[in-house]
Amino acid sequence: MGVQQSASRVWIDGIQGFGPGECASSIHGCQARILAALGEPLSYDDLVVYSGFAFRVGVHNQLCPSAGHPCCGFMCLANGVRALPWRTRAFERWPGTEPEGGAEAFEAAACAAVRASIDRGVPVEYGGEEAGLIIGYADEGRRWWCVHPYHKNGGEAFWHDEVKGFAGGAWPWGITVWTEPKPEDERVSAREVLVGALRQAVEMWRTERCGDYFVGDAAYGFWLDWLGDLEARSGGAPQPGVQGNGWCYDVLVHCRRIAARWLAAHAGDLGPAVQAHLLAAAEHYARLATEALAGFDCPWSLTIGAGNPDGWTSALRQTQLARLEVARAADAAAVAEIAAAVAQLSSVASHDAPET
Repeated sequence: MGVQQSASRVWIDGIQGFGPGECASSIHGCQARILAALGEPLSYDDLVVYSGFAFRVGVHNQLCPSAGHPCCGFMCLANGVRALPWRTRAFERWPGTEPEGGAEAFEAAACAAVRASIDRGVPVEYGGEEAGLIIGYADEGRRWWCVHPYHKNGGEAFWHDEVKGFAGGAWPWGITVWTEPKPEDERVSAREVLVGALRQAVEMWRTERCGDYFVGDAAYGFWLDWLGDLEARSGGAPQPGVQGNGWCYDVLVHCRRIAARWLAAHAGDLGPAVQAHLLAAAEHYARLATEALAGFDCPWSLTIGAGNPDGWTSALRQTQLARLEVARAADAAAVAEIAAAVAQLSSVASHDAPET
């Protein structure tokens, strides 16, 4: 990726944005775009799997759409970060807080780091509720040229200070600069990261709640009860609940498609002892994704009538209820296979351990 300069800005040429339909996890989407710019082979699918997000189901106790974010509820970030081949530096400032050393010094350091990263051809991740990429700058790094999935579906770059909402306006909650490749002694093997992700999949299924978010099997239970109660009252859900229901269903299908194709392609990576279990898990995930969407162009068509809450009929709600039951059973079967694979790996490891 070449760094270009004009009278108005410096920018990295060739960085493409993405929309939420392509990358439901904006954090992993940004990481994948940075990796591609650096010529690194890790993909979006890799990151979604390694982080555990491909296997998670979560629902907020008021059906807030935030449940579809990898950092809300059961966190799905750390294990994927272990797989990254570069070191990072984070500049974090949560709304209403004052950074150590004062805002002026903090912002100056962050802007200098952004400028240095763009100058060496490395995009910078930024964001609050959702993440985007800084791909250029002006005014010595104090003004940012960006792409963001929630600004024109990621298809058009813009100045951060000229938009509002998820994409810009206010100072971001976090800015992450990729500083340098990790030395060999800091790199974690793909095998270790994958085993960690599989263990996390089992843990998430068995975890009932993280704060205001239901997780795993308990998330399905709460979700089905919410939707069933709504249907018994013939609709009338508040708009936020309807939106959260739609987004969480969309994210569920998105993640399970990734889990299915990734495990099918990589089932042999951990050896023949667990390959059959991971292939079986892939089949369950594929069935979940296929049956959840059968007969519809997208998950939103099923959940809120193609974007029209007034068109969310009783028939659609009953269909979603039935398909969530199917999804719950498929998820349970997939996790049982993953748990068997993890147990097999643990057994092999204990037999291979040297005697003391």
